[in-house]
Amino acid sequence: MIKSQINKAVNLQQSILDDSPEFWIQRPQILIQFQLSDELSVVNRNRLIQKTIYFGSYYLKYGDDKFLDVRNLFLEIVYHPRTSQPGFRLSKNGEKLDAYGDIQNWVEVLRKYTIQTNLQQKYKIIKKIGEGSQFQVFKIRNKLTGQQNAVKIYDKLKLLNSPYLLDLVKKQIKMKRQFDHKNLIRLLEIFESANHLYVVEELVEGGTLESKLSSTTFNQQQIILIIKQTLNGLQEMHKRGFIHGDVNLKAIGFKSEQDMDSLCLLHYSKVISINAARNSTKKMLSQRPSLKNDKAHTSDLQQLGIILIRLLTGYQFNQFNLPSQMDDIKSILNFQQTSKELEVLLQQLLLIDYELQLSDTNTPLEVLKNDIFKKSIEPQNFILKYQTLNDKRRSSEQSNSDDESMEIRSRVNTLPNIQDRKSESRSQSNRVKNMLSPLKISKFNKFDSGLKPPSQNSQRRSSNLYQLPRMNLMPKIKQKV
Repeated sequence: MIKSQINKAVNLQQSILDDSPEFWIQRPQILIQFQLSDELSVVNRNRLIQKTIYFGSYYLKYGDDKFLDVRNLFLEIVYHPRTSQPGFRLSKNGEKLDAYGDIQNWVEVLRKYTIQTNLQQKYKIIKKIGEGSQFQVFKIRNKLTGQQNAVKIYDKLKLLNSPYLLDLVKKQIKMKRQFDHKNLIRLLEIFESANHLYVVEELVEGGTLESKLSSTTFNQQQIILIIKQTLNGLQEMHKRGFIHGDVNLKAIGFKSEQDMDSLCLLHYSKVISINAARNSTKKMLSQRPSLKNDKAHTSDLQQLGIILIRLLTGYQFNQFNLPSQMDDIKSILNFQQTSKELEVLLQQLLLIDYELQLSDTNTPLEVLKNDIFKKSIEPQNFILKYQTLNDKRRSSEQSNSDDESMEIRSRVNTLPNIQDRKSESRSQSNRVKNMLSPLKISKFNKFDSGLKPPSQNSQRRSSNLYQLPRMNLMPKIKQKV
């Protein structure tokens, strides 16, 4: 029992994501590898019995021919009325299974596949961080652990009024439940109320690769790390039978603001299964001999190759001017000091078209076998923080501190030190006259002054840096008598 927005008690019998009315099912016709088994106390005909239950994939085995498909069943934490022993309850359409005992591991495994109803008891909503055409995104914090996540909130009425949108949400949730990889967004758990559907996912706070390019400079090692992590995410999707379909600068994000090792793939709205893509390709090939010259279809690897060119050269290609010959690729990199390995990598990415990516050989895993990825790269050394000119100047000053230098006195009239000026005074008479500190010039003709310029001063002030005296530039107008 939960409460809706109008505070009326509502009993959810079946989730909006569930299509099957049956609770118990027979043995599935697939090979199940059980990952969890335990002897728990279960309720059978109003009495507790000890029973060993198993869980694998998304099936719970209760008996030899009695199973539960736990996807979109309601999950609830319960306590036995007599023993107060904790347990979990799986329910749908009036049927339920209660199990008591050491349930911590069971709840951790089941929460990704099931539906819960106590979002506000478990999480605190912090602020809104985004929205889509049919959902809003909020930052939330777990009240128990303090961990911050993101939640997408869907209006159930809009979903029910749009079968296409509801089917799209179901497919995305079904797909994300299969992913458990650091370079993909993990779906953590799902909640549902009378009016809304809440999908809790990992929080992406580091922005996208597109936003980083405007404030970050990447060297070749960092670029290789970005490509490698993106390939790892694409390979995980390919292994699960999916193609991303929309690899671009906006679809690559960072879960952490300063950790390049937190890269993840975003935007799964254009994801398609490999089997569906193969069937679609067969239909298209029946109308034309090949898709090699079809500019409307590009593979995930070709799209990643476009990103690699952008990172190396700063030039933005698209699917309609994509180079198709190795000579064109070499001409693009002709003015760049790129290694031979990078040229081979770029060739691998750009020459695997939409048709070739559907084979079992032209996978992201094959590209990951490139020698360029076999070198050890330590991601903790790469911090996504723009190195300003001031930082570079300080480092050069430290490196040249032992150089021979000569002292000269500046003959240029400079402003007095900002630290010794009174911020409330604007008149030149009230300023403190300071003696000029000698400047040092190294043999590399770099100034090494003991005084920091106002832009680097640690004490920032809200007023103008150079407080010049006020000057009345307007001509005086004689008043008529």
